[in-house]
Amino acid sequence: MSLRAYRPILVLTVLTSVVTTLQLGGCAENSLDVGTRPDADVDASPGPSFTQPADGDASADANASVPHAGLCISTECPSGYATCDSPYACGIHLTNDNNNCGACGNACPQSFGVFHLSSSCIEGQCRPICTIEPKLGGYDSYADCNGIVDDGCEIRTSDDPNNCGACGNACAPGVGCHSGKCGCGPGQAECADGRCYNIDSDNNNCGGCGIGCEYPADAAAPPPHAEYGCVSGKCGELRCMGGFGDQWADCDGDLHKGPGSNGCEVNIGINYPRDPNNCGACGNKCTAAQICYDGDGDRVPECLCQNSNETMCGSLDWGGVSCHDLLNDPKNCGTCNHACQPNGDHTAATCNKGVCEATCEEGWGDCDGRPETGCETNLKISGANCGACGTRCDTQAGQPCVEGKCATTDCDAGPVF
Repeated sequence: MSLRAYRPILVLTVLTSVVTTLQLGGCAENSLDVGTRPDADVDASPGPSFTQPADGDASADANASVPHAGLCISTECPSGYATCDSPYACGIHLTNDNNNCGACGNACPQSFGVFHLSSSCIEGQCRPICTIEPKLGGYDSYADCNGIVDDGCEIRTSDDPNNCGACGNACAPGVGCHSGKCGCGPGQAECADGRCYNIDSDNNNCGGCGIGCEYPADAAAPPPHAEYGCVSGKCGELRCMGGFGDQWADCDGDLHKGPGSNGCEVNIGINYPRDPNNCGACGNKCTAAQICYDGDGDRVPECLCQNSNETMCGSLDWGGVSCHDLLNDPKNCGTCNHACQPNGDHTAATCNKGVCEATCEEGWGDCDGRPETGCETNLKISGANCGACGTRCDTQAGQPCVEGKCATTDCDAGPVF
């Protein structure tokens, strides 16, 4: 969903109370001298140093003819970073922080009420974003199609035939917009109430909108689990019954053979009785180690535990039957229903060969070695643990850790050879 013709500064005249909070043109200082701002866990140990290799060192001989740029520690925040209210030097990324967008304290508003509008920090500016809002059975999507900021995102592209799915995408005359797409799906027709119906099988709209099927005159009684209805858009045809969890099927193909037909003899739906030789469909046969059950909740049963590494958990007596890899499933680790738990903040629970383990989330580390505190250290901004536990920047000199690297700059004296 694209937004077009937004001005650099959101000026919502009807929302005068938030105009001053959404100044998009603000910029932060490109560098901030952090001086001797201490890290949270500074000690007196020196930071990394850059030294020449000793004479006769093999590495010195190997690199003697290869010039390289000399780097010195930097005590300034790189462009786009600032300290703001972070406990770490240069711990705020001004280009994408919704609470400090472009400058410390410049927060991007998250809601404009009936205008279906939000904002997000993009490249250091609060950019307007049209919302996607939940509704019964789906979502409503909005867009700013007139390019006027004052009325927000005024078009609901999920059902607007002139802007279906995107601004300017007009459906053909008389064709409606459904969930952001023009027209109804295959085999369906849009009827007078604006809804889509399957005219191939709908008894009230059989072959076309408003065409209702009636019981055929002088028709013989249908065979077991069969009825007369709409089939391929034609009324009065024999078909298998279904509904409320039942879906009967004519697996032996004798439905239309007249007197003596056993009708639709197999229930391939989720209700009992189920045939393990026709599980969810005619001919879908389960092995002796499998059961026919709706494990994924789509109201179509399947043969459970088809993969050799899976074990069936649960019981048909009380339901909840499912299949799991007990060696790797963190919710069923080692045995059914044994869930691994995260071990503190910023940890993720994993299952390795049937044993629960805890790992740190990306960018975090357990640097204090205490399991009860979880992965407490942000390796992207911690000057004492920059990129990895124990990797210290020269925090006494004010060298910050930015994106997991100690900040450096070209030395004033030029390249070092």
